[in-house]
Amino acid sequence: MSKQYILIFAKTTYAKTPYDQWLAGTGIEPIILTPEEYASGYRHLPQVHAFANYDHNQLVEKTALRLGRRYPLVGVFARAEADVIRAGQLRDALDLPGQRTASALAYRNKVIMKDHLRGSGVLLPDYRPLDSAYTAIQFVEAHGFPVVIKPQAESGSFGTHIIHDERELDSYLANAQRGNLEIETFVDGQMYHVDGLIIGGKIAFIHPFKYVNDCLSYRKNEFAGTRTLSSTDPLYQPLIDTARKVLGALPSPSNMAFHCELWHTKTGEIVFCEIASRTGGGMISSNIVYSFDLNIDKEWLLAECGLAQPLGPRAYRPGGGVVIPPLNGVLEHLPRGNEPEYVREVVFTSSEGQRFHGGVKSGLFLAGYVIAGDSEEEVSTNMFGVADWFAKSAKWQLST
Repeated sequence: MSKQYILIFAKTTYAKTPYDQWLAGTGIEPIILTPEEYASGYRHLPQVHAFANYDHNQLVEKTALRLGRRYPLVGVFARAEADVIRAGQLRDALDLPGQRTASALAYRNKVIMKDHLRGSGVLLPDYRPLDSAYTAIQFVEAHGFPVVIKPQAESGSFGTHIIHDERELDSYLANAQRGNLEIETFVDGQMYHVDGLIIGGKIAFIHPFKYVNDCLSYRKNEFAGTRTLSSTDPLYQPLIDTARKVLGALPSPSNMAFHCELWHTKTGEIVFCEIASRTGGGMISSNIVYSFDLNIDKEWLLAECGLAQPLGPRAYRPGGGVVIPPLNGVLEHLPRGNEPEYVREVVFTSSEGQRFHGGVKSGLFLAGYVIAGDSEEEVSTNMFGVADWFAKSAKWQLST
């Protein structure tokens, strides 16, 4: 049997996604396209192509198309937000199975996804594309403050602005960059997310999580994190039911990880925020490995290769994930080796001596932790505990 290949847009370290190990014994070889900073981890593989400015470098697409025409591909794999559309476009160009461009846009563009959800029974904020200051003013006149302005296609709350009054609107408009933006009504509620995996057109795994702090915590130099929700929680099933409605209304591919964010309002409604056709960022996927003994990325990859395995019932233990943003200054000491006893996994993305300028987005962090506890409430307590321990243990030369 001749060798087959899968082309992988690999915007992760090898330690997180050892694709060759996951494919060992299958006869399928990974072809890796990756940012320069991650390339060293994959260098032992025969086919590794590294790129500077990976997210915006269109030589990534050119190289992918050339390789796709040269090697017999069983498919294309992309787990990061930056790669969702470029992977869909490549599948279109090569007529390969998997998520195509139209589906990728529905899961990437916040206006397109909400347009799909109209009439589905899923509650939505009022929204519209934001093309000018005139639109912003008219939207505020129609709906009042506060409003939210954000990019149509970004992740990790990057570029999100909550506008509370006329003064903040003027400040935003004085410095705003034009582009593909969306304006929507502010939803006052607790944020949750539902993550899962579709295999063969059916939901093979689904579970809700609660945000501890919020998605914009990094702007206040505070940790962000989420924890599992118990099946006895009154919101457990309503959150899952809403996520199922969302998935049913969107053009979903046969195999896909998903990360769906929802608000629970003070009046008891569940309102849609957004959804992505990828694995959750931060420590979410690591939390799922700990809490359910399930590596979504691995199972998704095997499904894209036509090698899907039955997942079966999953054992459950409460868990959470904490991501800690950098401060504004030089990191002099990164605490390691003496973490609190409830820490189950540690991920560092940087090292001592580096200069930072504070948090950039919720998915870009300095340190990440998977947290254990005997109950969901204890997990929450321990999440604050590890953040407090880190703040007291790390040493910074702060900038003014």
